[in-house]
Amino acid sequence: MGLLRCTNKICDLGFVANFTKVGDNRFAFVDIAAPKGKPRVFTAKISEISPSFVDIYNEAFFAEQKKLLQICGVGYRKALEFLIKDYLIRLMPEKEQEIKEKFLGNCINELLGDTNIKVAATRAVWLGNDETHYTRKWVDKDLSDLKTLIDISAHWIEMDLLTKEYAGEMNSRG
Repeated sequence: MGLLRCTNKICDLGFVANFTKVGDNRFAFVDIAAPKGKPRVFTAKISEISPSFVDIYNEAFFAEQKKLLQICGVGYRKALEFLIKDYLIRLMPEKEQEIKEKFLGNCINELLGDTNIKVAATRAVWLGNDETHYTRKWVDKDLSDLKTLIDISAHWIEMDLLTKEYAGEMNSRG
């Protein structure tokens, strides 16, 4: 392992390279170690519902931190799809295959019952789709709006599950 600096004067960034020993005093380049970005931490409930959502979201978040702004929105859109579908599969395990095969918009419109989740997730899909298409429909909205709508969707999903959990645990004692 070695700490190196780019020789391009415009770049001049440092990076870590991995080497393997191939002789007494010889080393061969293996790869460049990609630095880890600062992860976004989600609640235990969201992480439990959809570990894939957390992983994909954090890959997009890392891309955003590296100023890869043309691709991070696509990653956030994908993360949203995993969150919504994993939530629906948790609610309706008997429809797992149907949920996996359906377009996300159809899952939201046809299977989501909670109005708050439906409103936030629908708008997040609209903005996420803008990140994948040539022409934007929502020119007054940006990546921060997409992330806010994903946060709102995750919040309502968590609140719905926690409400159902407590309702089941604490039946009426009347």
